[in-house]
Amino acid sequence: MRPPARRWLIVAALFMVTFGIATPLAAYGVFLPVLAESFAWSRGAISTALSINLLLGGLAGFGIGALADRHGPRVMLALTVALAGAGFALVSMVDALWHLYLFVGVMGGVGMSSFYLLSASTVTRWFDEGRGLALALVLVGFNLGYISGGPLAAWLIARVGWRGAYALLGSGCGLLTMLAALTVRLPRAAEVTSLLRPARHAEATGVAAPSGGAPPARELSVTLRDALADPRQWYLNFAWLLLGGLAFMVSVHIVPFARDQGIGLAGASLALTAYGVGSVGGRLAAGVVSDRRGTITTIRVAYVIETLALVTLLWIPSREALLASLVVFGAGFAASDTMIVKVIPDVFGMRALGAIMGVLTLGWRSGAALGPAAAGFLYDLTGSYTVPFGAAPVAVLVSWGLFALGTSRRPG
Repeated sequence: MRPPARRWLIVAALFMVTFGIATPLAAYGVFLPVLAESFAWSRGAISTALSINLLLGGLAGFGIGALADRHGPRVMLALTVALAGAGFALVSMVDALWHLYLFVGVMGGVGMSSFYLLSASTVTRWFDEGRGLALALVLVGFNLGYISGGPLAAWLIARVGWRGAYALLGSGCGLLTMLAALTVRLPRAAEVTSLLRPARHAEATGVAAPSGGAPPARELSVTLRDALADPRQWYLNFAWLLLGGLAFMVSVHIVPFARDQGIGLAGASLALTAYGVGSVGGRLAAGVVSDRRGTITTIRVAYVIETLALVTLLWIPSREALLASLVVFGAGFAASDTMIVKVIPDVFGMRALGAIMGVLTLGWRSGAALGPAAAGFLYDLTGSYTVPFGAAPVAVLVSWGLFALGTSRRPG
C-alpha cells in the first residue's frame, strides 16, 4: 500500500483508539451521582479517583512517550488500552472507596497514559501538510465518546444496573481499542520521502535539504533536555494544564450541575452529548481552518469562544440554554486543544517528540486531575458550583497569554 493511503488507515485506527477509551471515561460523570447515592460517598471523594487516574497516567506517559520514540507506538498502545478497559470493567465489583481508586485511579490511569500522546505523536510523524485535519480526525474520537458515552451509560444503568453497565463498557471498549492499536505503526524510512516536504524530510533523516528549504536545526530538532530548559515548554505546559482542568471540571460535574437544577438523569446526561457535539464540530473546523489560516489565528478564535460560553453558563434560563452553552464551550475547547497539539512539533521538532509530548501531557493531565476534584470539594464546602464555574473564564484568559508566550521565538 502506498504511504499516502496507509497513513489514512493509521488515522482510522487511532480514531477507534481515542473513541473507545474516551467512552467509559466520559461516562464517569453519569456514574458519579449514582455511586454517591449507592455508597453515601461525597462527590469530592468520588472525583478523586479520576484525579489519581490523570496524575498517575501523566507520570506513566512521560516514560511511555520516550519508549515510543525508540521502539514505536504499537506495543505500548495495545498493552495500556487493554489495561484501561480491564480497570473500568472491574468497577462493577467495587464495594469500598479504595476499590474505586485502584480500578479507576491506578489501573485506568496507567492504561490511559498512552492513548492521547501516542495518537498525536504518531499522526504528526505521518503528516506534514494537512496535519491539522489529520489530528482533528483522530482526536475527534475523544469527543464522540462524550456524545455517546453519557446516554449509553444512562441507558445501560436503567436496564442492567450500574454494575452491569460498567462491566459492559469497560470490557467492550478495552477489546475494541486493543485490536485497533495493534494495527498502528510509524512510517518506515523508505516511506518518509513521499510523506514529508523536503525541509521536514531533512529533519527526520538527517540528510540536508535543498538550499533555502531547511529550517534551523537548533529550532526544529531539540532534545528532551533542550525542551526542559526552554521556558516555552513550561508556558505551553501551564496553558494546557488550565485547559485540561476546565474541560474535565465541566465534563465530570455538568451532569450533577444539571441534576441540581431539577433535571432527571437521562436529561442531564444530554449535557455531555451537547459538549461532545460542540467538540466534534470545533475540532474538525479547527483542523481545516488551521491548515489554511494558521494555528495562531485559529486558537485566538477558540479562546474567545470558550470565554464567552463560560461567562454565560452560570446565567442560563433553561435546559435548552444550558445545552447551547455547552455546545459553544465544547467547540472552543476542542479547537484550542487541537491547536496546542499541532504547534508542539513546530516549536520543538520531531527528534524527541514522544518524550516532549509526554511532559506536556503530564501538564494537561495534572490540570484535568485537579479541576474535577477541586470543583467537587468546593461543592461539598459551599453547596454550589458558583465558585469553580465562575473562575473558569479567568483561567481561559490566563491560558491564552501563556500560549502566546509559549509560541514566541526562542531568544538567542
